[in-house]
Amino acid sequence: MNTITKTKAITALVATCLIGIGTGVSLAAGDVETPKEIRVETLASVETTAGSAASQTKFNPFNGTSIAGHYLSGRFAQQHHDWASANVFMSRVLKIDPNDADLMKKSMVLAMGSGDADNAVAMAANVLKEEPDSSLALLFLATDAFKRKDYDGAAKFIAQVPESGLSDFIMPLLKSWSEAANGKFETANLQDNSIHIYHAILIADYLGKKDMIAPLLQEALKIENLSARSVERIADVFVHIGKDKAAIDLYQRVLQTVPDYTGVTDKIKTLESGKKTDAFKTVNTPEKGVSLALLDTAQTLFHEYSDDSARVFGHMSLFTEADQDEAKMLLAHIASRHERYGQAIEHYKSISPTNENYLDARRRAASLLEETKRKEEALVELQSLVDNHNDLESLIQIGDLYRHDEDFGKALEYYNKSAKKFGKTIPADYWHLHYVRGMSYERLGKWKQAEADLKAALSFQPNHPFVLNYLGYAWADQGTNLEESLSMIRKASALRPSDGYITDSLGWVLYRMGHYEEAVPHLEKAVELLPYDPVVNDHLGDAYWRVTRKLEAKFQWNRARNYAEDGDEKLVTQIAQKLARGLTDPPVVRASNTIEGDKGVLSP
Repeated sequence: MNTITKTKAITALVATCLIGIGTGVSLAAGDVETPKEIRVETLASVETTAGSAASQTKFNPFNGTSIAGHYLSGRFAQQHHDWASANVFMSRVLKIDPNDADLMKKSMVLAMGSGDADNAVAMAANVLKEEPDSSLALLFLATDAFKRKDYDGAAKFIAQVPESGLSDFIMPLLKSWSEAANGKFETANLQDNSIHIYHAILIADYLGKKDMIAPLLQEALKIENLSARSVERIADVFVHIGKDKAAIDLYQRVLQTVPDYTGVTDKIKTLESGKKTDAFKTVNTPEKGVSLALLDTAQTLFHEYSDDSARVFGHMSLFTEADQDEAKMLLAHIASRHERYGQAIEHYKSISPTNENYLDARRRAASLLEETKRKEEALVELQSLVDNHNDLESLIQIGDLYRHDEDFGKALEYYNKSAKKFGKTIPADYWHLHYVRGMSYERLGKWKQAEADLKAALSFQPNHPFVLNYLGYAWADQGTNLEESLSMIRKASALRPSDGYITDSLGWVLYRMGHYEEAVPHLEKAVELLPYDPVVNDHLGDAYWRVTRKLEAKFQWNRARNYAEDGDEKLVTQIAQKLARGLTDPPVVRASNTIEGDKGVLSP
């Protein structure tokens, strides 16, 4: 059974513990499919439960104070990734019906997944009384024992876990760490995958068995389809044991998969300069090893989009080791992925200033503050990073924030401040500074400076679809360099065939070259991809007019006018004139489209 199969088994186990009150309704949204026959019976089952509760307590089953009311509220909250509220509601249901074993298991999982670990452990003890072989209850209690440094107690709980997906993947890790707590190097069961072997290396290092590390590294390298993260961690171990050349080769292998990974680039530069660096994180207590094992499980689940299960294991990792900043980062990523931005910001801001991810976490928090319309708080956060840490990335991000707000003059102020940090030449690692500054110059009508920056960005990234598109569209919109524009945008379109803005650019440059028939299908596709964009609709209207489809042209112009934002008076005036008279002259240079599209794609 491979790592993915094993983690899917864990997902199914967590989902099984999230079963509704006597209905069989899984609350692990996205993890497992609820059988059709169960879905059909859901309403009747809930109504039966509600009727019973109402007759016994005289509660209105829909007033939020009955079993049904709390249950439905909890289910809604959990399905919308608000586990804290789900935990509160399910705790209320448990008080009304404290002897329901299935409900206890569900509440136990919700408590752990919402960060209420002490309550989860207390419920696990109760679950075990009713169901002595409950895998998750035993795991929660084993985790608690590790936290309390009761390694013998942890070993007893681990030994009781029955054969399951859980025992196949996570339990061998916990068993080996419990043996290590007593000075024993027992890692025979840690050979199946890169995570297991990595923990065998950690245990060897913890027990001082340095001679075992090199053979384990060779076993790890034999595993097929190693992820970039696994390769990087193996490389870190090679550095730790003084094998710098092997480490550099592996770091280069990572860059083949993730070319823009500056963390690995920095490691290579450090080693090649002769300086000593050791990114291998030694583990000095068994509970820290267990916390890392739980975190590795959570991260694997997260990458498989099993976010409910990842959340539970992430909180277990944090419960076992309160200083586990990587678990906080993971929980922030999960919350952000499900648009629980307040929760994500809280997790990001909890990262320790001494952690290597601290600056990145605070910048991410600022991005989410901007996303939630808290611009001033975002600016304060970023300026603090600039002032206290001389953080160049934050300085650029302030410029991005103003650019997103279409305050291009202010954006330029910060981009130019950032550029001055480099002296005369912006290095290749910061090519995107040319790109965003070039866009800002273009939007301010300063084309000479814009063109210079966009060309510089393109020299660093000749195959970047958004740089190709921006410069190519700008030239096409001005009616210059049309052949070069067409070549660049065709290239961008081949790289991003489903991008509406690039597809529009391709149609528009063909239009500007007078190839109206050829332009139409591209512009039609662009409207399909971006049906509410006024400029894209306007472009299609122009092309329809040129190929004598005049009724359709007027229809598209009307759509464009209807979708135009307030304040876009120039576009509205142009469209009104075309609706009144049509296109009577040859194509002329027109107002620029907002080419950048999703602002999230502007980073390298």
